[in-house]
Amino acid sequence: MTDKKIIVITGAGSGFGKLAAVELARAGHKVYASMRDLAGHSKDKVEDIRSIASSEGIELHPLQLDVREEPSCRSAADFVLAVDGRIDVVINNAAMMMAGLTESFRPEQLAQILDLNAISWLRVNRAFLPAMRRQNKGLLLYVGSGITQIPDPFTGPMRPARRRETFSPKSWALRTAATTSRP
Repeated sequence: MTDKKIIVITGAGSGFGKLAAVELARAGHKVYASMRDLAGHSKDKVEDIRSIASSEGIELHPLQLDVREEPSCRSAADFVLAVDGRIDVVINNAAMMMAGLTESFRPEQLAQILDLNAISWLRVNRAFLPAMRRQNKGLLLYVGSGITQIPDPFTGPMRPARRRETFSPKSWALRTAATTSRP
């Protein structure tokens, strides 16, 4: 592949994140499948990612990145830049699904859901976007959820937290386009 991209996907240990990571690596890109706590919480997922990469001979690499912690995001960006010298695509996918009657959630739980699903992308962007600006190119993608469109009494906290497509990414894109020089 002549146009191999360096891609980072958050929340790539399972679900759509893992699916995207594997398929993009199979398509010839170098993919960093990010997860939190590689040696602990995500250990089995890391082993699975490594097994797939090894058996298929694809460039699919686990990456330590906890989207809830800005230093972790910055460390991940620094690592990718040190190894590859560039970052072409970042896919903001990390999320948490919480189901139950809305009033059964404690405020602290709702705050955790909102932080992970609606705010974490900002930490990721703050870590990776400066490199993309220096490169004068790059792509930020946001994974939303169709569940936000379905009236359901059991996904109340998920609805506002996962509506990324209506949050600031649109204004962020306009601001980035306006402040990035073009040759």
